[in-house]
Amino acid sequence: MRDHKTDEMHTPDIEELMGKSFECPECGRIHSMDTRKLIIGEGLFVDISREIDELGLRGKGLIVCDRNTYKAAGCRLIENLADRDVSLFVFEREDLHADAHSVGRLMIAMADDPAYLIACGSGTITDTVRYVAFLTKKPFIVFATAASVDGFASGSTPLIVDGFKTTYPGKAPLAVLADTEVLAAAPRKMTAAGFGDVLAKIVAVIDWKLARDVGGELFCPLICRMVEKAVDDCISLSGELAKADPQACGKLMRVLSMTGIAMQMMGTTRPASGGEHHISHLLEMKDIRLARRGSLHGDKVGIGTLISLYMYREMFGAHSMPEQRGHLSEKAWTEEIRRVFGDMAERAISINESCPPEGEVWDEQKKIIEKSMSEYGYAYLDKYCGRIGEFASMIRAMGGPVLAGELGYDKQDLYDAIAFSKEVRPKFTILRIAERFGRLYELASAIAADPEIVLR
Repeated sequence: MRDHKTDEMHTPDIEELMGKSFECPECGRIHSMDTRKLIIGEGLFVDISREIDELGLRGKGLIVCDRNTYKAAGCRLIENLADRDVSLFVFEREDLHADAHSVGRLMIAMADDPAYLIACGSGTITDTVRYVAFLTKKPFIVFATAASVDGFASGSTPLIVDGFKTTYPGKAPLAVLADTEVLAAAPRKMTAAGFGDVLAKIVAVIDWKLARDVGGELFCPLICRMVEKAVDDCISLSGELAKADPQACGKLMRVLSMTGIAMQMMGTTRPASGGEHHISHLLEMKDIRLARRGSLHGDKVGIGTLISLYMYREMFGAHSMPEQRGHLSEKAWTEEIRRVFGDMAERAISINESCPPEGEVWDEQKKIIEKSMSEYGYAYLDKYCGRIGEFASMIRAMGGPVLAGELGYDKQDLYDAIAFSKEVRPKFTILRIAERFGRLYELASAIAADPEIVLR
C-alpha cells in the first residue's frame, strides 16, 4: 500500500517514516516500515502500560530477558505492568547466543501461547525474540537495555545454526523503547560496542555502492544517505559517550535504530553490514566451535571496521588502482577452507566460488571499480581512512577494544578472520575486492604479524 511520499533528494527523519510505506522517488521501490514507534527518553517505565495500549496489544504478554537485563530493566517492567496479564522468562545461560538452542528454549517458554512478546535486552535477546516472533506470527516490542547494536529495528535475524552464522527472516518490532538512564548505566564496553557498530557503516556504505556497480545489487540512494547522516551524527557524540552521558547514549540509540530501520526498509542487511561484519562473524563462529567465551558483537565489528578501512587505504589510498597479483589455487583455497571452517567447511565451499573471476570478466569489473573510485570512492576514502587512529582512540575512550588481541585472539585467529571470513557470506565487499586483486592474503599476513599497523 502506498500511503506516504518523500520529496526527491529529501533525507527524512525516522519519525516521518514510522509505520509507513512509500514509493521511493530515487530507487522506485516500495519501502515499508512495520515499526510504529521509537521512544527514547527518561522515565519510560511508568508509561510502558500506556504504550502497549496505544500499540493495540491485548491479552497475555511475555517479557524475555537474561539475568543481567532482568536486573537492568526486566524487574521494573514487571513491576510497572502488574495490572496486566504479563509473565516473565529469563534465560539462565552464562554465554547466551542468538542460536538454535535459544530459539528452541524460548519456544518452549511460550507453551501458554502469549499474545505478544517484549524483548528486554540488547542484540542477542532481540534477535532471539525477533525470530520466534516471526515463526509464531506474534507481535513484539523492544525495551533496550544498552545502546550496543544496530539491529533493534531490523527485520532480519542473524542466527548461529549448526555452528554457522546465517541471516534468517525475522519480524520487525512494533516499537523500540529505551530509557536513557538505563542506557547510561549499562557497562561502558556495551556503549563502545554500539559506537563500533555505527562506525561499521562507513565500510558498509562503500562496499554496498561498489556491489551495486560491479554486481548490480539493489541499491537505494535515499537509504544510503540516511545511513551516512547517522554515522556522521554519531561520530560527533564520541566525547559525551565516553562520559556515559545519558542524552548522548540516547542519541547513539537513535542512530543505531536508524540503521536498523534502514535494513528494514531495504529488506536486506546491505545498508549496515559489509566486510567488517564478516570478520566478526567468523571470529564468533570460531569461539562457538572451540567453546570459548565470546565477546560483544560490536567489539569485533569495530575491530573489523578499522581493519577494513586500512585495507581500503592500502589498496586505493594513492588514488590509483592496486597492482594485480596472483590468487590462491583452487586446491590451496579448498585446503584452507577445510582448515579454517572444520566441520562447517562443506557449507562454506558450497556457497562460494573456489576462484575469483579472471580474464575478460575481471577486466570489465576492474574498469567499473576504477570508474567508481574516480567518481566517488577516492573522495569517500579521503574523508574517513585518514581517521582510523582517531576512531580507535574514540573507542578506547569508551572502554572498548581496538585490537583482536585485546579480545584474546591470536595471530592465527586474526589472519583467518581477514583472509577467509569472506566465505561466511557470498557478498561483494572489500575482502573480495582485495582477493580479486591478489592482495588479500598478504594484507591479512601483514596485519596478523603487526596488528597495530592498522592504527598508524
